[in-house]
Amino acid sequence: MEVILQQDYPALGYLGDKVKVKNGFARNFLIPRGIAFESGSASARELNHRMSILAARKTKLRDEAQEYAKKLEAISLEFFLRIGEAGKSFGSISVKDIDAALRKENVELDKRQIKLNEPIKKGGEHKVQIKLHSEVFANLNVVVHIEVPKSSKDEGAGERGRGRRGAKGRTQRRGKDAAAAEESPQEQPGQEETPSKQESEGAASEE
Repeated sequence: MEVILQQDYPALGYLGDKVKVKNGFARNFLIPRGIAFESGSASARELNHRMSILAARKTKLRDEAQEYAKKLEAISLEFFLRIGEAGKSFGSISVKDIDAALRKENVELDKRQIKLNEPIKKGGEHKVQIKLHSEVFANLNVVVHIEVPKSSKDEGAGERGRGRRGAKGRTQRRGKDAAAAEESPQEQPGQEETPSKQESEGAASEE
């Protein structure tokens, strides 16, 4: 069945568009809710009248969409991606991510209005199209920052550096211990040892 949309419905089209849908979907959903009407159900005169009303509404919505596009283009969304040593990114920026970020900016859209052919996996600035009207698109600015983890080589060099510094410290301590041993008084040849207090007391008790 061919129907004419009376309002924007991103899954099918926009106000005034003629689209073909299944009979059941048209009769049970689109027509009862006032989203569309059957193109062959009205006379030519009535159809022309309806189309003129829709054209006026479409012009008004287009002007509103153009103003809204300016608001969207003033927004810059920032994301962060981690990149491995081989240059492969961990994850990507999808339509779902962009939609969630826009909601934080108090912008609510139908995700189908975000035209992203494939997820973003590279850093830099990207322009993502947002379809606001059959004739109006907004170019949303998306900035992706790259986070590069430290390489294992750098970490290994750090470990080796710490090992060398530790070895140097041990060498210095050994040198200080040797110098202290040299400075300590040594026993002279022929010098008698002074008897200890316990030995003196033992000798006295024997007498």
